[in-house]
Amino acid sequence: MIHIGENIKKLRKEKNITQEALANFIGVSYQSVSKWERYESYPDITLLPALASFFGVTTDELLGINTVDKENRIKAYEEKYKALIAENKYEEAGNLMKEAITEFPENYQFLGNYMQSLVCTYPYRDERNLLVKPEVERVYRVIQSYCTNDRLRVWTKGIMCNFLQELSETENSGVDISEIDPILEEMPVMRNTRDYMAMMLYPHGSEKRNMACAKGLSEMIQLIGEIINRKASKILERDPKVIEGYLDFVNAAMPDGDYGQSSYLVIFNYGYLGVIRHNNGDDEGALECFRKEAELAMKYEAMPDITTHTSYLVEGLEFNKATAFKGGYDNIAYAIKDALESGYPLSDEFRATEEFRKIVESIR
Repeated sequence: MIHIGENIKKLRKEKNITQEALANFIGVSYQSVSKWERYESYPDITLLPALASFFGVTTDELLGINTVDKENRIKAYEEKYKALIAENKYEEAGNLMKEAITEFPENYQFLGNYMQSLVCTYPYRDERNLLVKPEVERVYRVIQSYCTNDRLRVWTKGIMCNFLQELSETENSGVDISEIDPILEEMPVMRNTRDYMAMMLYPHGSEKRNMACAKGLSEMIQLIGEIINRKASKILERDPKVIEGYLDFVNAAMPDGDYGQSSYLVIFNYGYLGVIRHNNGDDEGALECFRKEAELAMKYEAMPDITTHTSYLVEGLEFNKATAFKGGYDNIAYAIKDALESGYPLSDEFRATEEFRKIVESIR
């Protein structure tokens, strides 16, 4: 809870000054000060440094937040936000972050979370995008202008690029896809990333270097999988070598089947490979792929939220299923079942076979 009104009144009386005197110093009306002290309104965020300076306290002290309480409150907001995002409750998550920003106006992570919640999936997406566009742009400008944390700045650049890309496909948005170009130019290239630099700089054999390598490999496997996924429609018209090569590499790097953040990509690529083999007349090979796809989908949904990789090259790396991106699907097993039943371009004769029906029925 914010105690700023109570604290302003207490500090003002300790200094033995009137509401008018404080108002003159800050540059507001005495009625504004009176409303603050009666909890009818709050001071504008831009006034907090001046108020804190006038009373000789920190902004946290002005807000009535001690260090331990502040850390606990921030942690509570972060955990609740992650839980809401994991449940696709984006509007509730956005409202939570608006509350958090009011309490912690200098926390740019909360501001970035708020921006993220605004651009996530809603019903009537096109209408929603147009509605939130001014607010998204305002929050983005604040972060890029005042935040000194490069990680947060780059993260929100990515959010903005995705938002602009969607707007470019929205009727009457006035946004062209070329608007992402200057933002992309400001973002780091792969060889300037945290994991790449850590792999190069930490001593050989050290725990930090091993973990950087694990993170780098996990990120690269996901990136390659995303590239293949984006090209899937073209790949399906060709031979299976690209997807076979990807799956062979992933299984060599992660022989324990602990695919982590790339799980949904591996699962769907087995399905794409099955479609290619079916189209090429190899129905036995197709069935093998679909069995593997169904098995992995069920295994993924049965996993606990937090797991640790055991495969040698990524050993010790933690994976949080609850917050992981899953290709936009709430339940991968159900998504695979839908794809097998009607999504994949398969012949009716193939779908009618007993072997194929058993695979579909195995997904529960």
